[in-house]
Amino acid sequence: MNHPPTPNEGRISEIFSSLQGEGIRMGERHLFIRFEECHIHCGYCDELDKPARTMSLEEVLSEMLRIDQEDGPHSFVSLTGGEPLLYQAFLSPLLLRLKALGFGTYLETNGILWPALEAVIGWCDLIAMDLKPASVTKEKSFLAEHRRFLEIAKGKEVFIKIVLSKEIDVQEFQQLILLVREVASKTPVILQPVSASEEGHKDEELMQLLGELQRLARRMIPDVRILPRLHRILKIR
Repeated sequence: MNHPPTPNEGRISEIFSSLQGEGIRMGERHLFIRFEECHIHCGYCDELDKPARTMSLEEVLSEMLRIDQEDGPHSFVSLTGGEPLLYQAFLSPLLLRLKALGFGTYLETNGILWPALEAVIGWCDLIAMDLKPASVTKEKSFLAEHRRFLEIAKGKEVFIKIVLSKEIDVQEFQQLILLVREVASKTPVILQPVSASEEGHKDEELMQLLGELQRLARRMIPDVRILPRLHRILKIR
């Protein structure tokens, strides 16, 4: 990492209040704490290279409490990125303080760094976990890491998001769904459309493909939903 965290300092891109735009809690008002770095670089990522600054634990909490007083109440504090679990040294004391203050904690993660999840899961209320198909991300496959991560996460409220483009390898998609069936078959799975030129839900061909993939997945697991990004539709932060 360019800026390794400490128990008292982490690199934060932004802290803000908005509607949750993805997943099963879509539309709820969340307070977002966005961490800077990620260890993978998905081809569709729109969060890279956001300016960030080093903040102390007390600075983060002070800013968060100010925003909560002005714009709350919030259903959750959403820890997002980047990849929050890269900041486990800072995340552990932050989560502990958030729980002591009575906040619900929502961890948004790429579902890869399972040792870090083990260290913080006791303070997480909800885990929004990605499964990353290499044919879409243009990264390597993380199937083994995803399996271990879900084995740990399934003791909490958890849902899975799979971002899909027309480049998806159907056999790879089936492997990811089989992983869910084998480890935690009742976990909700969100299929989220992405497109290079515009938001994926506007791409009729992609949406037709997602419908076919949903039918395929529903033969293996019960809860598979197609959801676009609400915040992009509403043009909010």
